[in-house]
Amino acid sequence: MLEGFKQYNMTIGTASVSITENGIAFSKTTIIKMDKVPYVKLLIDEKGKRIAIQKAWEDDEGAISFYNNQKIVSVRWNNKELLKTIAKMMNWELSGNVYRVDGDYVAEEEAMIFDLKEAEKSSSK
Repeated sequence: MLEGFKQYNMTIGTASVSITENGIAFSKTTIIKMDKVPYVKLLIDEKGKRIAIQKAWEDDEGAISFYNNQKIVSVRWNNKELLKTIAKMMNWELSGNVYRVDGDYVAEEEAMIFDLKEAEKSSSK
């Protein structure tokens, strides 16, 4: 009777990423929509000013550790070179600011895309 149905995970909030001088934090909803994958590839579209994370396998070239089945569903990257790259690409001042961007999940690509041009800026102080 329930053939063809899939469980729908109800999460509070939207899929998003927050970028500050201290790192990049993915929302719980982002992690859940990505099926809590342990590895992703980070993709950067400099011309379109977008970033994406795509499901990956541990042995894929460019695979980055993502979610590691901890009790608290959170992922934070503190890679300073990545922060510098994004800040330069967007001409952002990360010191004292938070840039939050909603993501769009593309099921066919198993990827979450964040259009950085749509970022909302707020003060972190």
